[in-house]
Amino acid sequence: MINPITAGQNVADLLARWPQVIPVFMAHRMSCIGCSMSRFENIADITTIYGLNLEAFLTEINQALQRGSCKGV
Repeated sequence: MINPITAGQNVADLLARWPQVIPVFMAHRMSCIGCSMSRFENIADITTIYGLNLEAFLTEINQALQRGSCKGV
């Protein structure tokens, strides 16, 4: 089982380690995938930038991790 992703998780690390979360970012039309700023931002930062509810976004990310394979663990 993968530990839940938290608000402080670095975006670039998250996307590199668990690519199965990429569709969640795409569904919200977030340009974090391939963005050079993702190395400096965490989940809390990007939910603020995109005007998303932090807890709801974390729930989506963690559900995607549980549905996907355990790559990167």
